[in-house]
Amino acid sequence: MIEESNYWTVSCAEEFAAPKLNENLSADLVIIGGGYTGCAAALEAAKLGLNVVLLEANFCGFGGSGRNVGLVNAGLWLPPDKVEEKIGSASGEKLVDALSKAPELVFDLIKENQIQCEPKRNGTIHCAHNQKGLTDLKQRRAQWQARNAPVELLNQEQTAKLTGTHAFQGGLIDHRAGTIQPLGYLRGLARVAQAKGAKIFENSPAIRLERENGSWSVITPNGDVAAKTVLFAQNAYSEKKVGLTASKTAIVNYFQAVTHPLSDEIWTSILPQEQGCWDTAPIMTSVRKAGGNRLLIGAMGRPEGVGRYIHLRWAEKKVSQLFPRLKTAGFKAYWSGKISMSSNYIPKIMRLDSDLYSIFGYSGRGIGPGTYFGTEFARYLISTSQQTLPVEISDSYKDRYQRIKSVVFELGAQVSHL
Repeated sequence: MIEESNYWTVSCAEEFAAPKLNENLSADLVIIGGGYTGCAAALEAAKLGLNVVLLEANFCGFGGSGRNVGLVNAGLWLPPDKVEEKIGSASGEKLVDALSKAPELVFDLIKENQIQCEPKRNGTIHCAHNQKGLTDLKQRRAQWQARNAPVELLNQEQTAKLTGTHAFQGGLIDHRAGTIQPLGYLRGLARVAQAKGAKIFENSPAIRLERENGSWSVITPNGDVAAKTVLFAQNAYSEKKVGLTASKTAIVNYFQAVTHPLSDEIWTSILPQEQGCWDTAPIMTSVRKAGGNRLLIGAMGRPEGVGRYIHLRWAEKKVSQLFPRLKTAGFKAYWSGKISMSSNYIPKIMRLDSDLYSIFGYSGRGIGPGTYFGTEFARYLISTSQQTLPVEISDSYKDRYQRIKSVVFELGAQVSHL
């Protein structure tokens, strides 16, 4: 019987643990949230000589950073022309260029710090689920190639050769991208940040903020931290804080299921070059290999209540459709995480108050963008120039329909998976 258990936790080679905060401290920067953004910001800030404290309510990697598929993609879900359309030509070009470099930043950090996270930079494949999807991929290919990106349009046979299935009409391979063990990468970032001098505390939730004499105090159950600057880096896992009106985004749940170990014969016939892939369907599906000769499938949906039955039954059927030889393979475990979808699918850096910031809204692209945004935010604190940031800091954000959108996403996923 399939169990609810995060396979990334079971298979993670990196180890990291931090104590609870049990004293009062002072710092230049307090970061709330131990995911990609928070740990990347802590690492870079510590390297730049800042006194950094990171507070994580649970354990580092508890949220989406330890629950995602592990595709290190360039850019956002939106094609580059659409990014420029939404935020303007100059701002869009800057963001697209910045996030084109995000996979390189991630894989450089992995190499430089010997992070044990099974990195494979063989590209990722965006697969056309039908002819409309193939048309979309052709448009994306043209837009990326106009920006000199190393992407390549694959026909159906080429896609089948790389994926092991004829279910797709074609594909777009991005040679900048790759895959990682996502929790291993996050723990590695935390480990290196701690080694560089960042003080990290787990099981230390921020329960209140206070402002006095130009300084912030972050209150936790067993200790307080006074700091000039505070960064909220919780993305989809933010909680309402006393004294703070946090930004609200639509939340999309994304679940994954991993098979029992496959035979070597079947294992080598599926994704032989070990690219990760996802499709063009409105309710997206992703497929990749995981350690231990296992295949992982993921999709939008919250596997709770009736949703558990709908989504897991769909996963079994989908795997059989894509790879008929896996009809009897069965799943070992499933788990899920949350995605923060901003109103225009563009990540935000928001100034909530003087020296109080929040970074959120990665809209399903957290690994590369989270690492990049966190790193550049730390550099911004030193330079004070927004030129170093991938997007301009905003002073307001509203999405009045965020709750409705969250419901619509889940209903759409359930209907699609019936």
